[in-house]
Amino acid sequence: MKNIFYIFVTVVLISCVSKSAKPETVLQLDSNKTTLIEEIQFLKDSGYPLSKELELDSFPSRSRAYEENKVLYKTLIKASSKIRMLSVHIEDNKPFLVYPQIGRSKNFSFDKGKILEVYNREPIPPIVEDGRSFDDSLNGINFRYNDGNLSEVACYYHFDPCDEKILLTPAGEIQKVIKEKNTCKKGCGNLIFFRAPGSYKIADNKVRVRKEPSTKSEIITELNKDTPIEVIADAEVYEEVFPHYGTWGKVKLGDGTEGYVYGAFLRAPAEPDVVAIREKAEEWKKKNGWKRK
Repeated sequence: MKNIFYIFVTVVLISCVSKSAKPETVLQLDSNKTTLIEEIQFLKDSGYPLSKELELDSFPSRSRAYEENKVLYKTLIKASSKIRMLSVHIEDNKPFLVYPQIGRSKNFSFDKGKILEVYNREPIPPIVEDGRSFDDSLNGINFRYNDGNLSEVACYYHFDPCDEKILLTPAGEIQKVIKEKNTCKKGCGNLIFFRAPGSYKIADNKVRVRKEPSTKSEIITELNKDTPIEVIADAEVYEEVFPHYGTWGKVKLGDGTEGYVYGAFLRAPAEPDVVAIREKAEEWKKKNGWKRK
């Protein structure tokens, strides 16, 4: 197990929704479960399954950490009751680096029940002489929130913002688009470890439903953005579909046909509609002449 200090050198956050624009509640809890605390409910609404031990229905009375291991990933939740801060670290169980054994991770951070940030981290070689130092940096898409409202969508490579940064108003409108000096050398992808069973929406246009969980498998059909779809289970088959990293979800279509959709192309209730945000950003750029600011 990795050093806890390493796991929490940074806290994490992901998309949350304001009281005036709550997401569809489609990932339902079991009827016999009590109400979960906001932070844990947000994780479930983001499509991440948690064991009963991690499904907290009350905030811990003292600082403590919870941990669980799955075949493909491990989850660590660390809580501090004094200031009601909660951090969640979900890490790939297939290390990206052999030594030290470090994998990609997705991080969430909360403050007093509200989401603050959601980001991906990735260890970047080479390993230097001491065998421990490496560039464990932000990579891919990053979400930041202000008072629980999505306020920034940005791409990162080696801790530095790259390509562009989209700033949003509390109402979800585009405030500004900033063109960054750096180019995202690895693209601006998302990291999806697992998709819990439940109702989702297709995240992009022309998303392919395949017969097997592989980009080489036969295509059953194509679905457009916002099409409702039921995820039966996570296939637990990992694949990198540039610029994303993740597993496939086993889905059921409206006519009962079963197939597979890549996890990054499924959108859970608490996840931002990145495609719609980027479309609005393009409109903003045309209107404002895409100036470097």
